[in-house]
Amino acid sequence: MKKTGMKIWKLAGMGFLLFAAFALVGGRTAYAAKEEEYTYTVRLYAGNQGVLTEEGIEVSSSSASVNFGRDCTEITGLKYGDAVYIRPQDAAASADEKYYVRGVRRSGRDNSEAEAPSFRVASDRDYVVAYAISGDMAAYRVNYLDMDGNQIMESDVYYGNIGERQYVSSRYVDGYQPQALNMVKTLSANEAENVFDFQYTPVTEPDSTPESTAPAGVQTPAPAPAEPEATGEDDQPGAEIPEEDVPLGGDLTANNGRQDGDGSEDEDGQKDVMDIDDETVPLAPGLGSHGEQSGILMGYMPVYIGIGAAAGAILALAAVYLGKRQKRPAVDRTDMERKTDGRKRRS
Repeated sequence: MKKTGMKIWKLAGMGFLLFAAFALVGGRTAYAAKEEEYTYTVRLYAGNQGVLTEEGIEVSSSSASVNFGRDCTEITGLKYGDAVYIRPQDAAASADEKYYVRGVRRSGRDNSEAEAPSFRVASDRDYVVAYAISGDMAAYRVNYLDMDGNQIMESDVYYGNIGERQYVSSRYVDGYQPQALNMVKTLSANEAENVFDFQYTPVTEPDSTPESTAPAGVQTPAPAPAEPEATGEDDQPGAEIPEEDVPLGGDLTANNGRQDGDGSEDEDGQKDVMDIDDETVPLAPGLGSHGEQSGILMGYMPVYIGIGAAAGAILALAAVYLGKRQKRPAVDRTDMERKTDGRKRRS
């Protein structure tokens, strides 16, 4: 009896493991295919204390569409890994002189959980412009330079409270990549110290030169590389979206980096956030290359639920089978021997 039960449990365990392996492989394949086809949407809401200016947002993808509105700007058609650049001070304007645009934060979160304004896309996201009370203000300058220190785009000048950690976004420049998507620095009363220098390097395109069709022995000259050109933002009008009613105001001190990311570098050496105050101190731990969303495991949740349901069914069947075996009446060996002896005597 015990041996039979052990065999059943072993068979059930082996069946479960095989089912789990096939289900997991199939689920990963289906999820990967779905992820390749899926496009993401990012929304920026103006909040209750200001309006959007219908500018200050750029994307690295030509397939994405930016639909500007006074209360909400919606970016659609984004693919995994596309870069979104939000300059909050240009994207929104405060409706009350008591407040100024401080940055952006995730919808439904407090201003103390502010996000770095630029990031690589890994999921659908909703952001809200965050405002802070104006205090002792100081100007800070944002420069966009090449590796030789030459300007490739006109500098921007903004204002913030002295002593506060200010997050600053880089800008999209066609054909170039900044060394970091964002920078952070504590603003000083000495405005000469409040400088953010984004250094850009040319983006090297993969070699796609077609094979030569010239006869053997004849060399064809290689085409000259095209000079990258700096372009401005591409404003596209769009329909307005109702404003999200969330409380604003307060201090912004926390950084969640790119999509809750950190100061790590991706495969191209680009950082999420560069801390100018102390670049040797790592920021809050987060995600790796291209801001992989912390909830990516949720994509496998249907697979895990299926595996759990199958395992439960197998265990239930095994329990029912063992229960029936235990309920069978035991055979009295003495009675059987007596009946056998009686048959022999009669014969």
